[in-house]
Amino acid sequence: MRSWIPFLLFSVFSSLSGCATLPALLPETPPPEVLLDQVRARLKAIEGLKGLAQVKVTAAAKNFSAQQVFFVRRPALLRAETLGPLGTPQFYIVTDGRELNLYHPGENRYYRGQATGSHLFSALPVALEPEEVVALLLGGPLLIDFDTASVRRHREESLWALELVSVHRKERQVLFVNPFSFQIIRAEFHRPDLFNRMVFEDFRQFQELLFPQKIQFTSFTPKAQLTVEYSEVELNPRWEEQDFKLPVPRGATVIPLQ
Repeated sequence: MRSWIPFLLFSVFSSLSGCATLPALLPETPPPEVLLDQVRARLKAIEGLKGLAQVKVTAAAKNFSAQQVFFVRRPALLRAETLGPLGTPQFYIVTDGRELNLYHPGENRYYRGQATGSHLFSALPVALEPEEVVALLLGGPLLIDFDTASVRRHREESLWALELVSVHRKERQVLFVNPFSFQIIRAEFHRPDLFNRMVFEDFRQFQELLFPQKIQFTSFTPKAQLTVEYSEVELNPRWEEQDFKLPVPRGATVIPLQ
């Protein structure tokens, strides 16, 4: 580890310089554990956010674009409010990671069930688990449990490609990492029956933390795309007890999620 101290110092200095284009990669490839420690530290620094974003969904059965208010907190707490033309909420998604509540004010229908990927699929274009959705909205993937890790040089983009492999789950995750800020620029997830990609763009500094204002998730099997472009962001905000609660409105029809 000691031999990598100059590398880390140089990387931190370069990340603060504000260069729009990345210099060539350093001659020596970092050990995967060193790069993984840096990546985890960047992800861990952002525990939650409150924000306003334009969300676009393109899928076989769901195509729309709308403004969304997001409250997001690790590991699996989420509140999303879809705003109408006048700025009033038209749909709510609220979960604490265990229970999922959906509410449609126009129909006064309140849906309640377990917080699972299949239940979230009723509101999202892809079946992501709550922890995966939260990680995505906070600017990074949920790292898989892996058996082996390796690093290769992606010279075309001057990025490190950190590959994590789970042999028993037949999963592979590739993180394309900025070698100077250690931010994940792109992430790919492979499984025999599934392939998706996340792209993180337009990094800006909020409260001394770098955060991507544009996040794109693409699923290739099945085909679907989710794009989130933040216009307002508050990182690691204070939370209120009611932020991730959605009481049943008076007179609403309660429907269990199947």
